Amino acid sequence: MSFRSVAMGLLVATAVAMPLWAQDEKPAEEQYVPITTVDPRVPVDQLRVMVKPLTKQELEGEAAAWFKLLTTKARQIAAVQLGVKKTNEAMAAGDVEAAKESLLEAKNVKQIAEEKAKATEKEIIDAAQEELGIEGKEAAQQDEAEAENNAEDPMDVNAAADTKGKLLEDVTVLQDERTALSDRLEIVLLSLERKGGEVEEYRKYILAVSGIDVDTTDATATWAAITGWLVSKEGGQRLAWNIGKFALILLISWIVAKFVQALTNWLLEKKLRLSQLAEHLIARMIKNIVLVIGFAIALTALEIDITPVIAAIGATGLVVGLALQGTLSNFASGLMILVNRPFDVGDVVTAGGVTGVINQMNLVSTRFKTFDNQTIYVPNNEIWNNVITNITANHTRRVDMEFGIGYDDDFEKAEQIILDVVDAHEKVLKKPEPQVITHDLGESSVNIVCRPWAKTSDWWQVKTEVTREVKRRFDEAGISIPYPQQDVHFYTINKEGHPVEQSG
Repeated sequence: MSFRSVAMGLLVATAVAMPLWAQDEKPAEEQYVPITTVDPRVPVDQLRVMVKPLTKQELEGEAAAWFKLLTTKARQIAAVQLGVKKTNEAMAAGDVEAAKESLLEAKNVKQIAEEKAKATEKEIIDAAQEELGIEGKEAAQQDEAEAENNAEDPMDVNAAADTKGKLLEDVTVLQDERTALSDRLEIVLLSLERKGGEVEEYRKYILAVSGIDVDTTDATATWAAITGWLVSKEGGQRLAWNIGKFALILLISWIVAKFVQALTNWLLEKKLRLSQLAEHLIARMIKNIVLVIGFAIALTALEIDITPVIAAIGATGLVVGLALQGTLSNFASGLMILVNRPFDVGDVVTAGGVTGVINQMNLVSTRFKTFDNQTIYVPNNEIWNNVITNITANHTRRVDMEFGIGYDDDFEKAEQIILDVVDAHEKVLKKPEPQVITHDLGESSVNIVCRPWAKTSDWWQVKTEVTREVKRRFDEAGISIPYPQQDVHFYTINKEGHPVEQSG
């Protein structure tokens, strides 16, 4: 069995039991020895399990150890980048001796940083291995192999470009290792923060040293940094994978939201039998909630911490509520409309000064579609606080019409003509029976009311067709439909001073 397998097995078991036996067997004043750093390349999912049972004090020790590894790696990256600068000096040097000196400095800077990083890592790993009772034979063999690979190359001024290329490759590798260490430190910090620890300084440092450094004065270094980041496992590959996960989660969220919306519509329609307006609104709200949750999960796939966003939303909730008092009033009115159900989708309604077909509603406004194909949004507050007339709420409606005839015409004959027209129309209902009766003697006409009943959907057709047919039948029967008129009389004064009427 390999060293890493044994270490991981013992590490998980020890991490779970550590808070219990540590308190019984170790004196309180003894300094805590970090154990999660036994393998700096420990998988992040396993590290989450290891740090979960640790106490605040133990996590502070773990965080300090991971932070030490991270700072050492950051210094190593800076040293290699300085080596790149020195190789640039060697390539630009005018004489051989100066070039060799610059190359030697670059080599020494890199070597010192590597030795320091290895010493720090070995110190931390050895302490964790000793604490867990694990021998690091395999680690020693690995150190020997790395020492062979890092044997000094001959100082050849003509090979300065190759040396620079190797250094740039080292920078890419080291940046990947730094990102991996930052991820693991962040896991420890998250657990420490949940248990009341201070982590702000650690995170500021992580932010300060993260990313790639681009030297715009050195085209070769810039190109190497960009291409190296794009192909690196912790750089471009990681970003591409995260973007893929982000898009996939959004797609799945949209599919799930549509399914939940359809299921909610079906349940509300079959089980609760609410109005279509309420069904659509509730289903749409549930769909939007699912989409918001999916978007939040998708953001975590991009490694974006949504906790500050949620906290900011909660903190600004009161301010937003005060600023949107009108909107909240519309919200309350929308709830009252849904509860009292004065209209539904497809109803013809007069409300808020608008007459049209109800098309859609949310908790802020209601959308009308007028008969001339305009779309009008009316605030719910304007609707609920005013008279609401639902024109199509009932299945049948009475059609009120009035016809005026001249005083010289036969009103009984006119009544019979109107009644015949109404009885002959196929859309007029037989029950209730239509009423045709002379009811008013106007200034210039005798007025006859006609009140047939029809289905609400046929109301307009009945009104227009009966009116047209009555006018045609009146013309055939010689019955006039008078228009308002006035008689004007002119008077003159005669010689005796009396007015005399003149015709005109």
